Amino acid sequence: MNIAVCDDNELFLREIGRRLQSLPIVDSTVMFSDLDAFLLSIDSGKHYDAVLMDIEWEMNAGGMDAAAELFKLCPETKIIYVTGHVERFSQHIFLNRVSLSGFLSKPVDAELLLANLQKVADALKYQEQPSLILQQQGAPVSIPYREIYYIESRGHTVCVHTEGEVTTAYERLDSILRSLPAGFYQCHKSFIVSMGKIRRFRSGEVLLKDGSLVPVSRARYAETKEAYFSYMGSRF
Repeated sequence: MNIAVCDDNELFLREIGRRLQSLPIVDSTVMFSDLDAFLLSIDSGKHYDAVLMDIEWEMNAGGMDAAAELFKLCPETKIIYVTGHVERFSQHIFLNRVSLSGFLSKPVDAELLLANLQKVADALKYQEQPSLILQQQGAPVSIPYREIYYIESRGHTVCVHTEGEVTTAYERLDSILRSLPAGFYQCHKSFIVSMGKIRRFRSGEVLLKDGSLVPVSRARYAETKEAYFSYMGSRF
C-alpha cells in the first residue's frame, strides 16, 4: 500500500514513518508537514491508498477540511484520522464527507495502527478482485462478490448461491475460502456465508436477507457471531 502521513509535528512524522516502513503491507510512505503541499500533490496526480491525517493544525484550516477536499479529488482514498485530543474531535469526525476508515489517538498504539492499515488492505483486495472466478465445463465463470449470499460444499463440488441462482463448479471449499476477501466467513464445515447478507442469527443457523437459512455449527456459532459484529462495526 502507498501511505501518506499529514502532521505538523516533525517528531511524530519521523516516528510514524519508521513504524510504517517496518510493516510488510506498506510499500511506500510520504510525509507532509503542510496540508497545501499534500493537496497539491493530489491535484498533480499522486495517489495514496490511505492517509493518516492529523486533525488539529496550527497553520492550516485543519485536517478534516483537507480530508473533505481529498474526497472531492480521490474519493477512493481512505482516511485514518489521528489526534491527541480525542474528546474534542470524536463527535466531529463524521460531519465532513470523507472516505473514513479509522480513528487513532496519540500516542499511536502499534497494534491499532496495524489493524487500521490491514482494514484498508482488505478493502483494496475487495476492490481489486471484485468477482469470484470459477471453472465450469472448462470455461471461466465470474460471480461478483457483492451478489454472493453463501457458498455450499456438496461432495466434490461447491454451489455458489446468489439471489435466485445457484452456480455449481468442481472446486474445494477451503481453496474458495482462501480466495475470498474480508466479509466472508466459514460458519460450518460445509458452508461459507457472506456476512453482509446476514439478517439475523437464530439457534443453529443464520437467516439471510433473501430468506435463505444457512446452518452454523455449534462449535463455530460464537466465533461466527463475533466475526459478524466485528465486520459490521468495521464498516462504520
